[in-house]
Amino acid sequence: MLRKEVSDAILELDRFVMHNLTLDIGNKTYSFGNDICPKLVLCPLSNTIVPIFFESYWSEKLRKDARVKLEWPILRFFENKFFLPNNFYGVELGGDFGVQSIEMVHLVYYISGHEQYTAEEVERGFQKSLREVLEERKTFIRSAMFSLTILKDEMQKNTTYTFPFISLTVFLLMSFTIGSCMTGDWITSKPLEALMGIFTSSLAIVSSAGLLFFLGVPYISQVTVVPFLALAIGVDDTYVLLGAWQETKRNLPPEKRMALAFEEAGSAITVTSLTSALSFGIGTTSNTPAISIFCKFIAVAVIFDYIYQITIFSAIMALAGRREAAGYHCIFVWKRMPKEEIAHAKSTNFVSPTHNLFSNYLAPFLCRKSTRIAFIGIYATYIFFAFYGCSLLKPNLTPSRLLVDDSPLSVYLRLAENKIWSEGVVGRVYVNHAPDFSTHPEEMATLMSLVEELEGTPYSMGPNSTQLWIREFNNYRQYFAEDDANFYETLKSFLGISFNKQWNSFLRWNDNPNRTGKQYVEKFFFTTGFKIANWNVRTSLLLVWRNITAKYPQYQAIVFDENNFFSDQMLELKSTTLSSLGTAILAMIVVCILFIADSAIVFWVVFILISMDIGVAGYLSLWGADLDPTTVVNILMSIGLCIDFATHVGYRIYRSRCVDPDERISDALGAIGFPVVQGGVSTFLAIVVMMLVPSNVVRLFARTNVLVVATGLFHGLFLLPIIVRSFASEPPQSEDHVVPIPKVPAVKEPSCSSSCSDESCKSC
Repeated sequence: MLRKEVSDAILELDRFVMHNLTLDIGNKTYSFGNDICPKLVLCPLSNTIVPIFFESYWSEKLRKDARVKLEWPILRFFENKFFLPNNFYGVELGGDFGVQSIEMVHLVYYISGHEQYTAEEVERGFQKSLREVLEERKTFIRSAMFSLTILKDEMQKNTTYTFPFISLTVFLLMSFTIGSCMTGDWITSKPLEALMGIFTSSLAIVSSAGLLFFLGVPYISQVTVVPFLALAIGVDDTYVLLGAWQETKRNLPPEKRMALAFEEAGSAITVTSLTSALSFGIGTTSNTPAISIFCKFIAVAVIFDYIYQITIFSAIMALAGRREAAGYHCIFVWKRMPKEEIAHAKSTNFVSPTHNLFSNYLAPFLCRKSTRIAFIGIYATYIFFAFYGCSLLKPNLTPSRLLVDDSPLSVYLRLAENKIWSEGVVGRVYVNHAPDFSTHPEEMATLMSLVEELEGTPYSMGPNSTQLWIREFNNYRQYFAEDDANFYETLKSFLGISFNKQWNSFLRWNDNPNRTGKQYVEKFFFTTGFKIANWNVRTSLLLVWRNITAKYPQYQAIVFDENNFFSDQMLELKSTTLSSLGTAILAMIVVCILFIADSAIVFWVVFILISMDIGVAGYLSLWGADLDPTTVVNILMSIGLCIDFATHVGYRIYRSRCVDPDERISDALGAIGFPVVQGGVSTFLAIVVMMLVPSNVVRLFARTNVLVVATGLFHGLFLLPIIVRSFASEPPQSEDHVVPIPKVPAVKEPSCSSSCSDESCKSC
């Protein structure tokens, strides 16, 4: 920046903005310098250092003047002292003039509301006009622009970039769901019912969004992924219900099959829906709005999905059962199939290939002693790397991670992280209850102690970086007789001098309660500089500030930095994550106890859930994630998703009537193994397309779900059966079973002859 043509271009730009820039708001045109900027006292003064520095640097006359000292980081210009890191960064010292090069100049413009327009509306108009001005000057100036409104707009791109992928998600889900619900014949297959399951889940998403928007819950970018997640959770319930239907005897009446299917699957989807809703419901109490709002949307979607599954989808299943019993085609439902195919569809000795695979192959393999021993080593490796990953998970709220990959704002944020914040951030200290120095002059020493403590933190840039009117005034005041009673009259004389007028913007006057008819400085602020290497330092510094100001409660002092709201979220992240995890796990334990009256299975199901959550968090860290609100949302989400895998399998093992431990595992995996795989694969397909979205936030969400599916299938289909077989293999006694399976009355096979026309015959 220390080239004459560049510095001239920068000064010309600043002059143009302050004197000639116009902006359109609504149907009116305003001058920024005359109409907008004067509304805030800081605005006209925000960039005064820039022309003073460049004029001092290029003017030989000013450089030779003893009253002008061009040093870093302080520029002394006659009676004024300027802190250069307010506006200059990437400074290299040396050369004839003390400063050899500058990489970046930071111009700041303060925006306020005007007339009937809000500050955001004014800022959008200013932003549009400023972009046009910068485009005209791009020959000399390469620029990057930032404001909270720009950040908000850029974060919104996560939504616009993600929504087009919903169609691909629905296509993949439909394809897999239809394919996985085909049984090998055209009567018992359930493709249309599977599609209606997807429709039911979609209806739950629309209902939950409509209700929450009606109640005034705002939309945020994290909510973009709710449809993907809710579809995955809802379709999982569909698989369980259809799987339970297929496990019933085919020659039973549709009403009986519905009863048996809902006896088997109803409790299973109730326990998983209840635990999912509770785990996300607990997240709604978070102090971090992003976490709270996301959890509201997904928790309400889960509740609606459960209601629709046991009402709308159960009605669809009932109609499908009648169609199947009458022998109609599963797609062309008006077409009645030949008698031979109807008879085959009602055969009672049919065993699905998937049931055979899980019951007769996977279960015996897992029950082998050698397999169980081998899994000890596999699990030890898994849990070691999971804990190692968790130990690396640290709070880090970098705004650039919230943006899409091609966001122009990422250029500014990269400069801010590498230059502005690390080389000098100016914090404003607001003293909201200043002492009356004319009545209590001893308070001056106490107040200066507060200032010195703030200047003495490990991150501070020292007294030279501080702009405090009291110090300048005390230098001026020493030439007058000590007269504390006239403190504020002398101060007004001090402020009347031309080069002291800038201090007026730091002070707020009011009537003096101790001296009738007199005024005093009721409130004021001062600035001081800090170096912030990263977000963890910023968070530590915020705590240091608050600890110092807490020592002086009489002044009601607040240290303000524009990014403090990010730091506040980081302070809450660890406690939010741990409290949410702990509460969600307690809720799951209560729900499991209500539905599974076997303490051993409850214990191991909860153990598996905790193990999965640790694994997701740890491996997410190893995959490059830090602890930020997005990661916390993903970890909380993983609780709700992991529930399905472990609870379905654990509940089905508990329901098994088999006495032999091996047969018990075989019976459970045969019944629930394939629906669990369907749920895992559908979740993977619903989310994997989001890997294609050019956004770190969305990719992190997709990574979380990949880990959930991987750890869920590993724990649910492999680890939990092995643990139950090894440590909880005794089933509850029949008479004490909380949810007994009723005996199904034997169905008398009709006698058939070659001339038989009875459609209920098994074969003729």
